[in-house]
Amino acid sequence: MKIEILGCSGAVMKGYNTTSILIDGNILIDAGSAASALSEDRLCGIRHILLTHSHIDHIKELPFILEALYSKKDDKVTVWGSRDTIEALAGNIFNGVIWPKITELNSYKDIVFFREIPEGEIMLEGLAVKALPAMHIPGALGYLVSDSTGKVMFSGDMGFDTNFFDLAASLNHSLKALFVEVSFPDRMEDFARLTRHLTPALLKKGLEGRAPTTARIFAYHMKPRYIDEVVAELPPNVAYITGGEVFQF
Repeated sequence: MKIEILGCSGAVMKGYNTTSILIDGNILIDAGSAASALSEDRLCGIRHILLTHSHIDHIKELPFILEALYSKKDDKVTVWGSRDTIEALAGNIFNGVIWPKITELNSYKDIVFFREIPEGEIMLEGLAVKALPAMHIPGALGYLVSDSTGKVMFSGDMGFDTNFFDLAASLNHSLKALFVEVSFPDRMEDFARLTRHLTPALLKKGLEGRAPTTARIFAYHMKPRYIDEVVAELPPNVAYITGGEVFQF
């Protein structure tokens, strides 16, 4: 499983892209920056877009991604998310005011489909994908992605939730990597809890007694203005990413 971190920051700032993670060249988790990070030819390789939730930093380039796809390709593309996320996109972005409705665009070329992701595992491009409920906003999700060699977990945005860490621990040696958001430094824990995000201390609390024994753990979604503080406070068994990294698991 090849994972390219096109962007993973929790806010927009020069040199930092918001969340878009490309898997095997054809599955995209979140649409924060892919249109500006990939060539048009590589954008046209995308077959599925898995959205964690509807906050702007996770969907802000979705219209431009789809615009490129309508212009360049005839293969179908499915945008997956929870019912809350799909409804938010239809009502607030693809509503004929902010951006054309998908039904209008599909009258030109019927290739883009918005689908509520089902419970349980689904197969996409040879990978098994399972949506994980995330404690952030209604309908927020993380994702567990698996191939024949192992599993990778992505938290999406989340507040402190032991269920997520319990699941990671239960996967044992099959879990190859855990990507978990850590948005704010420890001094801002009250604000992090209010907005349902993690700090290094909350991450450490979640991992205590539950840390995967062999998986690599990566913090992401750090707010650029706090990145030095967050990195300094991360537990020693947690690495961090800022965008541009490529992994093979």
